[in-house]
Amino acid sequence: MKKKIAVLTSGWALDFVTSMLEGMKEAAAGCNTDLYVFLAYKFYEPNGDPNTTGFAVYDLINYQDYDGIIITPNFFNDDERAEAERKKILKSGVPAVSINKPMEGLSFISAINHDVYRDLISHLIEKHNCKNLAFIGGPFNESGAKSNYEAFLQALESHNLTAKKEQIFIHGDWSYNWAYDVAQKLLEDPEKIPDGIVCINDLAAMAVERVATEKNISIPQELKVIGFDNIELASTIIPSITTVTSDGDRMGAEAVKVILEGIKEPVVRTVEARPIYRQSCGCQSSVSETQVKFSQRFHGELEDSQRFTSHLRHLEDIFIRHETMYELCKHLQYYFAYRHNFEGYDMAILLNEDVARELEKGVESKNAGPVYGKKMRTLVNLVDGNAVPCKTIQTRDLIPESLKTEENALYLFLPVFNQKIVHGYYVSRNYTGLLKNKNAYNWTRNFGAIIEKFRQTSAYRSMSQQLLLLSTQDSLSGLLNRTGLDIYAQKLFEENISQNKSTEIIFADINNMKLINDKHGHIYGDIAVKTVAETIREVIPPGYLSIRYGGDEFVIIGQRKGKINYSEKIQTDLEKRSNKMALPFKLTVSLGQKIFKAGKETSLDQAIREVDQIMYQQKILFHKSKK
Repeated sequence: MKKKIAVLTSGWALDFVTSMLEGMKEAAAGCNTDLYVFLAYKFYEPNGDPNTTGFAVYDLINYQDYDGIIITPNFFNDDERAEAERKKILKSGVPAVSINKPMEGLSFISAINHDVYRDLISHLIEKHNCKNLAFIGGPFNESGAKSNYEAFLQALESHNLTAKKEQIFIHGDWSYNWAYDVAQKLLEDPEKIPDGIVCINDLAAMAVERVATEKNISIPQELKVIGFDNIELASTIIPSITTVTSDGDRMGAEAVKVILEGIKEPVVRTVEARPIYRQSCGCQSSVSETQVKFSQRFHGELEDSQRFTSHLRHLEDIFIRHETMYELCKHLQYYFAYRHNFEGYDMAILLNEDVARELEKGVESKNAGPVYGKKMRTLVNLVDGNAVPCKTIQTRDLIPESLKTEENALYLFLPVFNQKIVHGYYVSRNYTGLLKNKNAYNWTRNFGAIIEKFRQTSAYRSMSQQLLLLSTQDSLSGLLNRTGLDIYAQKLFEENISQNKSTEIIFADINNMKLINDKHGHIYGDIAVKTVAETIREVIPPGYLSIRYGGDEFVIIGQRKGKINYSEKIQTDLEKRSNKMALPFKLTVSLGQKIFKAGKETSLDQAIREVDQIMYQQKILFHKSKK
């Protein structure tokens, strides 16, 4: 039987995560083991509020269904959620491994970063004669950031150096933008430029290089820079960045080995980090082959970025153009069958069944929230790039049958959500291309926003239809009113003409309506109107329009079909109904009826007036018969 390992991680540390997953796949190869990778992003809204809705993708995991768990808690950027997952893992009793950050009760794979980072800083001092070093750090409450700062201080102390207080920034947020702002301050005064700047990560080092370029400060001649993480861009920009690599592939492979070895008690294993010396410290002068290749593929990657933006826009267009879920699913399947370069050849997008039903009804969500329901409906499903029939599955099954395989597989799960509402998730088989350039982050947020826009549009359309119904419905009779006549009857009349179909018009008027009101009161007058309207609704077939034309007048219009005389049927059915009601008066109507053949140059108003005149003649005969 196949083994299953669940991996909980985030896409922010993109280069490490993709490298880690490659190492995991290699270690699982030949071991009849599938990897289920659940990836989410914590981010901050424009108002500064954190959004952790994407963490709901971890709720898809029933830990007891797996043979092992691997978690990267430091990438969550959310200690509370990481701790919650640790407790659930321990409760399940399933063997688990934490990477890069120790968690009580779990095995731990650690990279020996501290000493390597300290030695790299010492390298600046000893080989490149840097005596005045600045430091751009990360969140000081994060263990990795704190360890790197301590390594910085130890390197200085071992060389009898001290850092200036105004050149130390230890409360950063890992971001390029924050580092860029700090670098502006550090390099503001040409007379006080440090010899070197030690950065918490490669993004910060890249920000420093940009500011140095803007201020005509040469690297490495005037300023040395080192980073951390060895992201892909660190080796491709000019000057390339001296950094530290933790070799995520080796750590990922080691974590899988711990699970597959079946070790019961928590163990600690280490992977040695490595320094990489490049142009930003002065150890490499010539342009590398990596930089040449990057410059050659740069335009292709720029085009890919533009194509991805266009892809998201096309998806939004599909949602906007279609009003029903059936039409939406059909066209999404068709689109992805031809445009699946970003999401992969074998993938599915699934919606909460409750959300799907509400989208069908076009109503605001009552069930949506930061959770998954018991069932998921497949919105899109591709196998080998071809659309396959979409089905509903149990949420616990996670994967449509079409994506299951006898071979080893890596399944990547991404949440689909918007603000605090979880709509569903994306799953791919043996494809992680969506992680490239953080496309996954933009995809999950945009696809969720598109779904929410579809929901809002559907709800607005439904509300508009209800308002239109209210505005065109007569409150007493329940039939259409004169506004309904103007909106719907004119359209029906014109369609019949264009289709060369005959139009039947019936005009009905309640007999002795004034006498009913005067003698029995307006309550009975209302009963008379309602009774006639109910009779019309029962007699007249679907497709006809029934309108309360005035106080006691009714117009019926439809495409003539068959040979039934609806006027006679209204008369006979009304008599039966009124007799059963035991009304204190005899309720009858005078009726006019005429069939207008297509091609006759007659407007609807003219046609109604003609039938009105026919009814009026019947009304005269009715009154004569009562004398």
